[in-house]
Amino acid sequence: DFDYYAAADELITRLEKEGHVGEAAKLRAAIAEGSTGTEIFMALRFHLAEIIKRASLKGELQIKASRLLAELNDALE
Repeated sequence: DFDYYAAADELITRLEKEGHVGEAAKLRAAIAEGSTGTEIFMALRFHLAEIIKRASLKGELQIKASRLLAELNDALE
């Protein structure tokens, strides 16, 4: 089974380490401020799509972000 929260936490940590602090903060807020799992997933999906589109993620970071987004899309279908 895919662990969405562990994947999000790992991605947030990597984003911070690579200088994408604002993007990491948006994902962290999505988790902290969501009332339900569905609300958190929808917020994560929204912010991840924007981050992938606008931030110049490289290599493994891009792969991890894209994988989490794909898993969230599947979960929300």
